[in-house]
Amino acid sequence: MSVRIFIVLLFFPFAGALAQPDANAIVREILRRNAIVKSFEADVTIDVDVDFIKIPVKQGRVFYKAPDKFRFRAPGFALIPKRGLNFSVMDMLSGPTTAIYAGADEKNHILKIVPLSEKADFVLSTFWVDMKNSRISKMEVNTRGKGNFMVEFTYGNIGYDLPETSRVSFDIQPVDIPMNFTGSFKIDKTKANERSQGVVFIRYSNYKVNGSIPDAVFTEE
Repeated sequence: MSVRIFIVLLFFPFAGALAQPDANAIVREILRRNAIVKSFEADVTIDVDVDFIKIPVKQGRVFYKAPDKFRFRAPGFALIPKRGLNFSVMDMLSGPTTAIYAGADEKNHILKIVPLSEKADFVLSTFWVDMKNSRISKMEVNTRGKGNFMVEFTYGNIGYDLPETSRVSFDIQPVDIPMNFTGSFKIDKTKANERSQGVVFIRYSNYKVNGSIPDAVFTEE
């Protein structure tokens, strides 16, 4: 009997250690919380930091209306992706994908998101999901032929899972800039021939959530 009891006590602690959170359940909760937002509009400030080009800080405004209407307005500036970072994230998570639990740090679950479709724009994504609030703190995306990028989100106290800031860092391949391409930007063409990293910092303010937004707002001018 003593031998049997010893064996049970030896292996019992490992049962809890082997259990881990359900990655797909975490993703479902992220999507559920984001579905609460039916519409929003907000002011944005965009600061671009790229070694070889000087771009002035831009002011603009964003609009969203479920399920898929998105409009970004800022004179002389194009937002990529056009649907905005947070809604491209939701597209990525809503599938077809599978989520794999990859561990945790002090504050976040770490998930690997693998696309199941060959048409997906990404090969693999890593998400850090805040354990307390079930919202994305950071993500790293490996795209198909378009490089890799990292996005870090911070949140305020507006009561919805909409970011207060987004910081996007990405690798830039050497580019060949035509001599006649100047516009209003200051370009260092020597640095343009070097591999570098760019950062885009977006700050959101004056959110209006779940209000009425006319469809005409989303018509391209």
